[in-house]
Amino acid sequence: MHSYILLATFITFILATLASTTLTEPDKSPPLPNFAFSWLDGKDTFEAGDIATIKIKVLGNFNNETDLHIDGHDPNLTLTVNGKQGNSSYISGVSSALQGDPSNWNISFIPILVGVFNLLIDDKRLGIADSSLHFQVLAGRMYPSVCVASWRGLVNEFVAGTRASVLILPKDAFGNNISSTREEPNSYRFMVSAFYENGTIVSMLNVTYLGWNGFGYVGIEFIASTAGNLLLHIEGGNQTLNGCPLPFKVKPGLMDITKCLAKWNYDTNALQIFSKLEIFIHQQDQFGNLVPGLYKFDALVVEKGTKLSIPIPDLHFKEVAPGIQLFSFSLFEPGEFLLAIFDMEQNQSISNMPYEFTVFVGYCDGGNSVVNGSGLTSSTAGKMSSFSVYLEDMYHNPSPVEAERLRVQIIRKFDSYNVWPTISPIQIVDGKRFLRHIVAEFNDYLLFFETQSDSKVQISAFDVIYTPEKSGTYEIRVFCGNIPLNGGHSYAMEVRPAEVDTELSRVVRFVAKVPKVVENEIVVQLVDSFSNPVMSQQTKLSLEFRVVNSSGFLIWTFEDKMDGSYIGHYLAKDIGAYEICVSFADKHLSPCPFWAFVYSSEYFPKAYDDTISVWEDESVSFDALENDYFAGGSANIVESSMPRHGSLLQYGRLFRYTPYKGFFGNDSFSYTISDINNNSASGTTIISVLITPPQFVSLPVQLQATEDVISPRFGGFPGFELKYSDLMENISVTLNAQSGTVFLSPMLMQFWQPAWSGLVVDRGESEEKGLILIGCVEVINSALKLIQYLGNANFCGDDVIKASMMNKNGIHDTHVPLFVEPINDPPFIHVPEFIILEKGNPYSSRIFEDTDKFEFAVGDPDIFCFPGTESHFVITLSLEVNDGILITNLPAYLINTTELKLKNSYQWQPLQTFVTISKHFSVRGKGVRFRGTIEDCNNAMQELLYQGGEHGAVLTVTVNDMGNYGCYPDCAERMSLPLFTEATVNLIRRRPMSSIMAHTLGSAIVIEFIMMFVLGALLLFFICKCALLLSNERKRINNAADSKLDSVEKSQKPSLITTSSENKTYFTGCCSNPLWLRNKFSNFRQRSRKKSGNGDLTKDEYHPSQCSGDNCHLTPLANLTPFAIEKGERETV
Repeated sequence: MHSYILLATFITFILATLASTTLTEPDKSPPLPNFAFSWLDGKDTFEAGDIATIKIKVLGNFNNETDLHIDGHDPNLTLTVNGKQGNSSYISGVSSALQGDPSNWNISFIPILVGVFNLLIDDKRLGIADSSLHFQVLAGRMYPSVCVASWRGLVNEFVAGTRASVLILPKDAFGNNISSTREEPNSYRFMVSAFYENGTIVSMLNVTYLGWNGFGYVGIEFIASTAGNLLLHIEGGNQTLNGCPLPFKVKPGLMDITKCLAKWNYDTNALQIFSKLEIFIHQQDQFGNLVPGLYKFDALVVEKGTKLSIPIPDLHFKEVAPGIQLFSFSLFEPGEFLLAIFDMEQNQSISNMPYEFTVFVGYCDGGNSVVNGSGLTSSTAGKMSSFSVYLEDMYHNPSPVEAERLRVQIIRKFDSYNVWPTISPIQIVDGKRFLRHIVAEFNDYLLFFETQSDSKVQISAFDVIYTPEKSGTYEIRVFCGNIPLNGGHSYAMEVRPAEVDTELSRVVRFVAKVPKVVENEIVVQLVDSFSNPVMSQQTKLSLEFRVVNSSGFLIWTFEDKMDGSYIGHYLAKDIGAYEICVSFADKHLSPCPFWAFVYSSEYFPKAYDDTISVWEDESVSFDALENDYFAGGSANIVESSMPRHGSLLQYGRLFRYTPYKGFFGNDSFSYTISDINNNSASGTTIISVLITPPQFVSLPVQLQATEDVISPRFGGFPGFELKYSDLMENISVTLNAQSGTVFLSPMLMQFWQPAWSGLVVDRGESEEKGLILIGCVEVINSALKLIQYLGNANFCGDDVIKASMMNKNGIHDTHVPLFVEPINDPPFIHVPEFIILEKGNPYSSRIFEDTDKFEFAVGDPDIFCFPGTESHFVITLSLEVNDGILITNLPAYLINTTELKLKNSYQWQPLQTFVTISKHFSVRGKGVRFRGTIEDCNNAMQELLYQGGEHGAVLTVTVNDMGNYGCYPDCAERMSLPLFTEATVNLIRRRPMSSIMAHTLGSAIVIEFIMMFVLGALLLFFICKCALLLSNERKRINNAADSKLDSVEKSQKPSLITTSSENKTYFTGCCSNPLWLRNKFSNFRQRSRKKSGNGDLTKDEYHPSQCSGDNCHLTPLANLTPFAIEKGERETV
């Protein structure tokens, strides 16, 4: 024994020595470096778009980069601002310089959002998490295209003459609002202009800059003077403000009589007698806007010579257009008159009063008069054209008038360019035509004629001569005073350009430096002597190359662009300098020659299109020249266009693009580069602005639910709201809980059907079985208001609802905490229905054996959610039998809570005497009750013994949870009541019939019953069948007896013997007999006897009858057979 102790001591010493050696052995792994972070030059305040730099200092003995190369990895420091790592809506362009000398290490980024932020620098592998740095971001310089323009008070309807006010929200390139303390907006001169919807410019009056208004806006005012539906454009620095053009409407003001204007119909005041004077009155306000309505004017006509007023019998006013009314009356007297239009009440007249007009004597009919000639349909620039006019009255007779009464208008359609004609009267004497040239001078649209002294001569025929200079389509109108010819319709006339003038035609575009083996363009403009473009002359154009060998060029035919310009193409195969000339009909066009210098393709830069993507709330920086080619490795961006939906900043070769707030989709801009040889190339950058996955703008802080109850009972959890830019796109939201199920409230979905027309609800196929909602953001937000939760069975405590929002560009996860309040669940008891007691021990038998397959246990489901330890979860266990004694051992600490029910007692009594052995005591009684933990209760059941009679007893097990744990029945009232569960167990001495035997016996009984039922049914069937057959036989016999009785009655008549030569028939009657005799001889038969060949009768087979008086007695033979009546053929009767 002593040697074993020494050996154990030695082994313990060796192990302790090895352990101490292991603990004291130094760690050979390299130490981790420590870092200190600070702002470069101590600057922690930046403008949006500036570069912020963090200086990194390595602490410890790390002399070079190799020492910091740990486990084959370099330090990987990441920046996190407001929970978003790397590039985000707060910072952009994050880059780190962690190579080379550690003393020069730094991290840089560009802040883009205004505010004060905390910066987290971490590296999980190195265990770095530094959040000591803070920085502030101020708004940058004003960027006009991002500034938002809007109407003050959203009022965009004004009355002419009132002031209209526009508010401009100044912003920088990243969409940050610029406060009044920053740069004054007066440094940018905002240009305000207005246009009609068709693009015609409108004059603006008195534009005033109001400056800051105290709310971060800049105000602009102007006087709205022109009525109509208009568009307001605001520009700053050659950039149009965001939101422009702003639509607005200006209504006309009050009518000003002094501003009203009258215009003659057909622009003439020379009127033919018996026609109508027609003049249009334009009702205008002080700014010249037409004022709708029919205003009542007064009119006065005065003869110019006598100053006497002329009565007007049919004066008529009619509104022909909004703000324009037609004033008319008939003319019955020739002469010169004055017309006055005024308002007698206000004592005001319209402008330009009075209006003079002349009434001449003439009878011209506009429909019968004739206008013809080649000059009505076509002409050539620079060439004289003409047509004739013949005036006729309504009876087709010549209608002579003074030459000055004839007017001709020749106006080009698209620009109202006028051609002045020459009108010559035609006098026909003896069939010969004589012309008098009367030159008519026109002023704008009104053509006034100055005639010779003989212009008062009245003539009915005229020649109209004109020489157009501009090509195009014209309209020709002819008037005789106020009478339009050709029914008031114009004549369409086309003026063709003249021959090409090679002096004015020229080469307008060519490229001096071109690459070889590439198709190049030359643009030529052909015009005539009046600078009219000449079309369809491409066959007369040719290219000439002044070289010895012209085979080094490929030349294509010129293409007509149908606007006077022609494009020619050529290709040079060899490098060199060449003289080129363009010829038209063998005449050179200037400049001639021009030089073309051919280089190899590597000499010229190539700008390739770029495609980038950016999230809608972020900013992106990229090198536009990265994929471009340029000689010498150096190029500059000389020009770039502005994107339509974002801001663009240039930092050398780098562009920074930031989309406008709320924009998503595609945007683009173009840029031009120039290399060291001054060659340029242009490219396009296509930008895809991606919509970020849906995000919650509102989330509940803490959700409350109740164990095993749908929460909330009515409706859903409040506080869920999503934000998504595209209101029409379908998005997906998946909701699942770790320890429960999420679903929609079915009742509100049933009664609010229209809101769910675009919602798709599904359950996922994964194990989590999350709730999937698919629809537009509006429908999803409506559905989120109906979210309900049901925890797993008996679950309580903390849970998390995970919301995964997904669109076509990505997914975003959010976790919402949820607390499930516990509900007091009843305890449970696992015991069998009966237990077979041990036979060998007559004194006591263990009730719950360890070898039994059934799990004997009591418990409470609330123990899994109990906040304390299981030792504090106490229940009450009661064990009681109806006959016999129970014996069990309990721990000593349960003495104070143990109660007994004695054999002949019906009340529980506290424990009076006990004996403790090994911290346990034994109790005996009809019933045992104590309070303890679940483990104590299960141990007591395992130790439970029974003493009783041979017939067994009934054991009643009761468990009371003492009100632990949770609330019951309503958590809203924070109530808790104790719950109990009771179970009974039959304690028996004999083993009952096994289940197999019981099933077998039961099956045999059932089979026997079925067989007896089948046999009884068969017996009943055959009995019924026999009875039916007997009944049918009895009916048949009765029917036969009745027929024989009828035969016997007939035989009582006298016998009739008929004899013939061929056959004989004998009827033999018998004496009458009583009824009994009828029955006795019911088998009596008659038989016909056939006459033999010699005429004798055959012998009867019956014995002769014996008769005495009226009685006859027949003695039948042993073999009695019926006789037959033979007649022609044999029949049996």
